[in-house]
Amino acid sequence: MASTFSIHCRASDDLLLAMVDGEPVLTKADTSDDRQLWLKDLRYGAGLTDEEGSPAFALVNKATGEALKHSFGHICPVRAIKFYPLGYVDESILWAEDKDDMGDGFRRIHMINNMDYIFDAEQGTPDFGGAREGTRLILFRWNGGQNQQWRITPHAPSAPAAPVLDLAPEHARPVRIVCQSGQDLSLIVRDGAAVLARTDHKDQRQRWMQSFTNTGHVTDDKGHRAFVLVNWATGKALGHCLGVGRVRLVPHKPDSVDVALLWTQGNDRGEGFRNLRSVSDTDIVLDAANGGEAGGAHDGTAVIIFPWNRGSNQKWKMIPFQ
Repeated sequence: MASTFSIHCRASDDLLLAMVDGEPVLTKADTSDDRQLWLKDLRYGAGLTDEEGSPAFALVNKATGEALKHSFGHICPVRAIKFYPLGYVDESILWAEDKDDMGDGFRRIHMINNMDYIFDAEQGTPDFGGAREGTRLILFRWNGGQNQQWRITPHAPSAPAAPVLDLAPEHARPVRIVCQSGQDLSLIVRDGAAVLARTDHKDQRQRWMQSFTNTGHVTDDKGHRAFVLVNWATGKALGHCLGVGRVRLVPHKPDSVDVALLWTQGNDRGEGFRNLRSVSDTDIVLDAANGGEAGGAHDGTAVIIFPWNRGSNQKWKMIPFQ
């Protein structure tokens, strides 16, 4: 059983962060209200850290199953989305705490990929009447206010100091890989080659493991963590080819790391689609051959690597395999 936490803002002694009507806000502390309880999932962070080395985590509301998601920008409210722990690592729901304790366990909580954007109880300063029931959680730049200092504390005295959600092996996430140019198609191994095929939820050849085993802290030049894509049915990993051409399928050896098998994900290009790229050259990406032309990708489209050209056939989404 995962431990639960309360999130307390220094600007008020009697308010806790809760999910109310789909929005994270401060409410009167109530020990019986599960909306005020949070799961701090370090496992989902897959070993990612901020630039100071603090570990990434997701904050998942116990009552709603929603994870706190980065806002659209400075002064915008923090959002919440349904949490899917077995999908790809979504950096937009990852947070970290500053190492520096500001006294009594209060710290700044910031986006994993931008330490300048921190939790802020909106207008929770004395000038605006202080934090109160219904105060929204936004992201703001550090200004030293007590409404920007937070403490994540175990809800039960017996809770361990560093809990994780007991959901899936830390280093393996089963996913389906879908291309934007043919969203009814999935990546499959067929006749020894990687191609697109009509999605079949019972076909284990369309099941891939996003594996972080033995990749350590290897990242691409943009700081995105590397992983291996291993086909469940064949046990073979998706590998880069030399130059431009069809991807290779290579027997996976989890006790070693071959850089030619390492991939990373780019930023969200809309609706969760991202480019999948070689860890050693982020301009070389996974591509559904000729899938950006009239008619798009189809059953049997070969999967290659090709220079990034922003085509829909170069944008992919990894979703939980169900």
